Formats: sequence, structure tokens, C-alpha cells
Amino acid sequence: MLKLKSIFLAALCGLMLTAGFTSCSNDDDDSSWNEGAKVMLPKYRGFVLTEGAMGSNNSHLFFVDPSQDTTYVNDIYTAQNGTKLGDTANDMITYDGDIYIVVNMSKVLLRLSGSGVEKARYTQFETLGEPRYLVAHDGKIYVTCYGGFVARFDAKTLAFEKSVKVDANPEEIICYENKLYCVNSGWGTGKTISAIDVNTFEKAEAIETLTNPVGIQEANGHIYVLTNGTYNYTTYSYDEMPCCAVFDPVTKKTTKIGDATRMMAIGDNLYYVNSVSADWVNYTTTFYQYSANTPMSVNTPKTSSWTLNNMPKVLETSIVYMMVRNPYDGSIYLGTTDYRNNGTVYHFDSNFKYLNKNFSAGGINPNSMVFLK
Repeated sequence: MLKLKSIFLAALCGLMLTAGFTSCSNDDDDSSWNEGAKVMLPKYRGFVLTEGAMGSNNSHLFFVDPSQDTTYVNDIYTAQNGTKLGDTANDMITYDGDIYIVVNMSKVLLRLSGSGVEKARYTQFETLGEPRYLVAHDGKIYVTCYGGFVARFDAKTLAFEKSVKVDANPEEIICYENKLYCVNSGWGTGKTISAIDVNTFEKAEAIETLTNPVGIQEANGHIYVLTNGTYNYTTYSYDEMPCCAVFDPVTKKTTKIGDATRMMAIGDNLYYVNSVSADWVNYTTTFYQYSANTPMSVNTPKTSSWTLNNMPKVLETSIVYMMVRNPYDGSIYLGTTDYRNNGTVYHFDSNFKYLNKNFSAGGINPNSMVFLK
């Protein structure tokens, strides 16, 4: 009887794949993540968020089965909810089995089920400013807003609770040792990190850092900052190159590591890439790594080349727009863009060996990827 059941389920999955649906699971446990779904998803799920082109209302949420990289739904949000995601989806995280997305130009914060079904939304960002990035902590969602605020929401209802003023144009945010840290780009001129006690959530401390910070990540107690540098539109060159740096929350000192346009913190290492161009058409990308446990010289941290085994040559001339680690198997996904066409995602194993697997990101500018299981 069990064998017949397995055969039936396998046949059903095959029919669904032929019809363009995703694969199904043959286990008997509770599939609550599929509640209300029009498309049933397997238990092991990956989602790629693409921001699209600003003003084009073409952000997408792409589903991929991480076990095979071949079964996917090109726009799972639209498939599940019957409407578009919006204009310029900027960031995505998972928390307590749900997916949270901020859509910048559409001024929307979304809570989705683990299958992409919308459960709640918040849209009243007129005073706060456009939402940019988010982090979850202790039943709350914290969102940076371009009006110069970090806003707190209930994770289940998305009810707005409170906001704290920070410097202009806050970007990426993390929570570390009961403090929120966000970087403030100031639309290219900002030079601060804001630190907020998450328990009191009353006031932000401004800490000086490098110019135009846009990213901040933490791993194993090591905090890193990414900047977009300072571009001079008179000379058509950078006065300060985009870079990554180490931030020490105790000494409040920021130390540059190297020129970088994207970064990914894993354990005691930072992996970063530098995609550069002289004509904004042809790009060269180089790959580096930095060990936080390697002693620095007085001014220059110790870095080395990051070896990606069997890496496709095309990555050396592509703009790497996304760098993500799968927490379940340690594998790495690199997403590329040309700002016009659908990006491509390349899959490497936990030892940075290319798995001869890549797939379309389902939209322009893939910026984040999350996993559920």
C-alpha cells in the first residue's frame, strides 16, 4: 500500500512539473507553509528576489528547488497572489518560517507565508520614507526608512510600533548583542553608522565611518561595512573607491580591507568581489577573501585571492550583484546583472567548487536569496 502511495505521488509530481508547477513532497508531515497556496511547493525551498528596473514595476520573487536547481516558478508571488510584487523590491529575509520583503519605490513592507502567500502588509511610509532594508529580532521586524528612521513592527501583524531617528538615508541593518547597527549613506555623502539599543529603542548613537556606507554584515562577532565610494561626475572617476572594511563596535573604529562592490561574511572570513569598469559597459570582476583571525599590519589588513574552483569565465567579466550562502548545506550562490536583462545565478558547493549549475534569476538585478526547509 505504501509503495502504491509513493508511485501515485511520484506520478502526480511528474504531471505537475509537465504543467509548469513545482515539485511536491512525498512526506506525510504538516505542510502548513502551503496553506492558501495556489501552487504547492516542496518542503525544501529557495527564493530569489529581483528588484527590476526602477519605475518599471517589475520586481519578481522567483522560486527554485535547491535540491536540483531546475524546478522553479518564475514569479511565485504573482502565481500565489494574483498581483505584481511592485516597484524595486530592495531586501528579503526569513523569520519564524515566514518571508519578509520591502519594496522600496512602492513603499510596502510584506509578510509572506513560506510558500509566498501574502499574510500581511504595511504601506503607510509617507512620514518614515521609503523602506530599504530589514532585520528581525525577538518577534519584531526593524526596517530602515529613507526619511532617516529605523521603524519597528510586530512580526506577525506588521503593526507599526515605534521609530527612532537616525542620519539621512539609512541602508542595511543588523542586530548584534542587543544593538541595532545601520549604515547611513546620506545619498552619497553620509559617513555614519547608527547604533540603537534594541531593548530601549529610544535614541541612536552616530558613529563616524567611511563615506557613503551602504552595507553592513556580521558573522562570528566580526562586523563589516561596505561603501559605494564617492563618484566625481565632473572628472567621471571615483574620488573614493567602493570598498569593504572592518568595524569594531568597542573601539568604534573602521579599518579598510580593500576595494569591493559586494561582500559576504561567513564564519571568520569575509569574501568580497570588486566589479569595475572604465566605460560602464565592459566590466572586470576580481575575487578576494579576508580572514578576521589574521593579524593586520598597521594600516592594511591581510587579504588573498578567493579561489572559486571551475568558475565559469563569464563571471570574470560580469557584475556580481548578489552573494548568498545557503545555511542548510553551506553552498554559495552568486547572482549577476547587466541592469537590462534577467540576471543569472551560479551555484557553488560549500568548498567553492562550481556545480555546473546555473539558472535565470527570473528578473533584473537579483539582490537576495533565502531558504526554508
